[in-house]
Amino acid sequence: MKKKRLLTDRSGDLQEELMTKASIQMQKEIDAEILRTMLKEIGWHEVVLYPMTHEQGREIDEWIRATIKGRNCWAHGLVWMFEQEQDAMWFKLKWLSN
Repeated sequence: MKKKRLLTDRSGDLQEELMTKASIQMQKEIDAEILRTMLKEIGWHEVVLYPMTHEQGREIDEWIRATIKGRNCWAHGLVWMFEQEQDAMWFKLKWLSN
């Protein structure tokens, strides 16, 4: 006679889901580090910000759209990369001097 399971065992599914999410996040971090290194090697300028609030992040996004206007920049987390040194300097003056 087979025993009926009263509770569905979903711990395997949950563990697999968590592992998948962790591996995706790890791959994103590795990709970002590779790209950051490549950009630095071809002369881009790096700015690393201090931890901030969500609202400050929104302000930075708005400032980038209004100020950089189509010139090349890239961000991952608190690391910002700018193709033009002048853009990096304006960014530093605005966001690191507060």
